[in-house]
Amino acid sequence: MAQEIVPLFGGALANGRLGSGLARQTRREVEIISARAEIAQAADQSRALLTSSAMNNIGTLVSQAEQLMRIAPTAGPYFELLVNAYGVGAANSIARLQ
Repeated sequence: MAQEIVPLFGGALANGRLGSGLARQTRREVEIISARAEIAQAADQSRALLTSSAMNNIGTLVSQAEQLMRIAPTAGPYFELLVNAYGVGAANSIARLQ
């Protein structure tokens, strides 16, 4: 037995179908939600790409600092500060990306 949809408060539905105004509004809201989802996905992909790049950069900087510390061991604390500053700056930049 088929069930009929009956509106509780008036004529938004006619024969189980949305009125043209309500259908248009519903389509717009669905489009807005879809657009927001696409934006969120793009932002997430961007954050992942930047995070991967920052990790590679940090690895390269640490490796370079280790090599330079063999030549100039007293510069070690400065290398550490520089690598930490880069890492914190990259992390903050990525965190601000929305």
